[in-house]
Amino acid sequence: MKKIAFLCLLFMCLAYVSAAQDKSKELYTAVLKSNTAAVESLLKAGADPNHVIEIVPGFPTSYLITAATNNNVSIVKSLLQYKAKINWRDAFQATALHYAAGKGSKELIELLLAGGADLQAKDEDGNTALTSAKAANNKEVVTLLEAKTKS
Repeated sequence: MKKIAFLCLLFMCLAYVSAAQDKSKELYTAVLKSNTAAVESLLKAGADPNHVIEIVPGFPTSYLITAATNNNVSIVKSLLQYKAKINWRDAFQATALHYAAGKGSKELIELLLAGGADLQAKDEDGNTALTSAKAANNKEVVTLLEAKTKS
């Protein structure tokens, strides 16, 4: 009887872990495809917005960094609403703000800063989001970040 109870418990645990992995895999696909409706639906269903993903093997990143890299404001909003870690760092120690600054979306930068993104965070090379914006030669974002740095 104890063996049957143990096997049932083990099966239930495995089913739960499998379902959680399926949601994470689906969320990964939805973020990559910029499918805002699917992202929102999966987050509502309990997908973890902080699940670590590897787009390239050995390169851990997050859904938030991926959405920021894709310059997808609506997905970033959804992820932040579901408590995505805004200052999580990838394999290069860069945050979503670094990537957003490099892409040049003023709206995305403002959203991340309003959500608590660390303007002074440095990647493994010592670069800040302002450095990324300057490297991308986006004057509008550089101006915004310089103003935020001074205040």
